Amino acid sequence: MTDLVIYYTRTNKTKTIAEEIAKEKDAQLLEVIDKTNRDGSIKFLTSAIDAMRGKKTSIEYDAVDLSEYDTIYIGSPVWASKATPAILEFVEENDFNNTNVVSFVTLTSNGAEKALDNLNDAIKSKGGKIIRSFSIITKDTDIIKLTHDALNDE
Repeated sequence: MTDLVIYYTRTNKTKTIAEEIAKEKDAQLLEVIDKTNRDGSIKFLTSAIDAMRGKKTSIEYDAVDLSEYDTIYIGSPVWASKATPAILEFVEENDFNNTNVVSFVTLTSNGAEKALDNLNDAIKSKGGKIIRSFSIITKDTDIIKLTHDALNDE
């Protein structure tokens, strides 16, 4: 068995962190793709409203059996103090029963605690066991170093 890092990214910051986790933990990567166009400033604002309202979205990803992994790392950017619709949709579509999960969120300012609560509640409702959570502020920082610091703080 091995670990799996699941992530959604809009600006590639969460992707960078997910790739570092995968490298550090020798884990597989799984990107969740949001089929809704979220490029640009206007789309970002409507995306934050979608997150705030809990709006569903259409996603695509490679099918996976989560029970085949020792630990699932799942990461999302923070939009309006919530996990993204794409990651919440992934959680809704999958069985996390008896899986160990490390959740993480990326953000530029605030809302990490609420977003982690939002994500963790969704995972727990699907049977997952949260073993750790962390956040990384990506604004004007060395996100690679912060990722290593967060992982080594386990």
